[in-house]
Amino acid sequence: MAHGVSDEYKKEHFDSKIKLEKKLDQLAEWIRSAKHFIVFTGAGVSTSTGIPDFRSGMDTVLSTGPGAWELRDNRAKTPKNAKVLNDMHKAIPSVTHMALVELQRRNIIKCVISQNCDGLHLRSGLNPDCLAELHGNMNLEICSKCGANYLRDYDAATGGLDHLTGRKCDKPECRGLLKDSTINFGENLPRSEKSKAFRHANQADVCLALGSSLSVTPAADVPERVAERNQKLIIGNLQRTCLHKMSSLNIYAFTDTIMEGVMKRLNITIPPWILRRCVRFQIKHEKLNNCYQILIEGRDSDKDLPFSMFKSIIVKTPKSEYLLKKEPFSISIDMNVQDTKNEAKIQLQLNFFEHYNEIPYLLEYPLEDINEEFYLFWNPTTGVWVRKERADENLTQ
Repeated sequence: MAHGVSDEYKKEHFDSKIKLEKKLDQLAEWIRSAKHFIVFTGAGVSTSTGIPDFRSGMDTVLSTGPGAWELRDNRAKTPKNAKVLNDMHKAIPSVTHMALVELQRRNIIKCVISQNCDGLHLRSGLNPDCLAELHGNMNLEICSKCGANYLRDYDAATGGLDHLTGRKCDKPECRGLLKDSTINFGENLPRSEKSKAFRHANQADVCLALGSSLSVTPAADVPERVAERNQKLIIGNLQRTCLHKMSSLNIYAFTDTIMEGVMKRLNITIPPWILRRCVRFQIKHEKLNNCYQILIEGRDSDKDLPFSMFKSIIVKTPKSEYLLKKEPFSISIDMNVQDTKNEAKIQLQLNFFEHYNEIPYLLEYPLEDINEEFYLFWNPTTGVWVRKERADENLTQ
């Protein structure tokens, strides 16, 4: 019980088929009639992606095996038959993640409040305006000086007490030290995320808590606030939680099972997950020096934040080839030493981090002033990039 969870709360329960069907009917009815529906998520929404949770017991039925803290408390190792990813960035958002994305897109969910720092909610496509990440995000860095945010397609969390990542703010007028955004035990929750979460908790008439023991405060105070206001709190979890007596309904089932059942009753299809990438490209001709300034940036498609999504970029001109290995991905090409005849072109090869086996994306442009932004969508099941000019374009077209 080193982490405050007794054996009583480690035992896993499963509703019978008949009981589960009735509970899902009730949950779907409450969601339909809700005026302000929110969802609170814990590690249990990510276990089906291959990411272990923290508190599942040594005899858990989860394919990921016992929770990280349970292993530590028992001085045990992850079982050999456990299906655990060695790199969380390879995790494909679960059925639960994608169901939440679709419900948020339809404005049925007003806010998702999460204890998870695995980055899967953002990666799944949730609009950050409708997401409060109480314990931070392993992919997010924040400038300690100006507060600018930077998303990374790699683990930015340091695990250190000072949170310093060794990188600096890109803004020339700032250059402040960057810190990771993950929250260690004993640290205060980020003020903006906490404020957002409780603002929605104070408006919610239905709150669905998924995959959380609801034992870590102050995060667990969010669903508790809903119950204290005599509004409906529904808890979906395999174990009994600390708030089970306060809830309107306790559902004992996998979170994916719960969300599949709810979406079926709401007659809403759960969309497949597709990786989204936003690319900003610029060529600027500086006539005074007769050179071309080339800049390639990754951006977050929802909040227009800098997003480190390229491992490297190859730039080819008529006579030279350049390998850009780190940000900012920019280069100045002196046209005095280039062959400018026959409409010289520039070729680019965008190399990604390949978490989902993304192949390089090739581009070709004439050497002229260009300033554009476009979107790339990668379907890991087909292995094909699709380019669109808008993030919301139909990918089947």
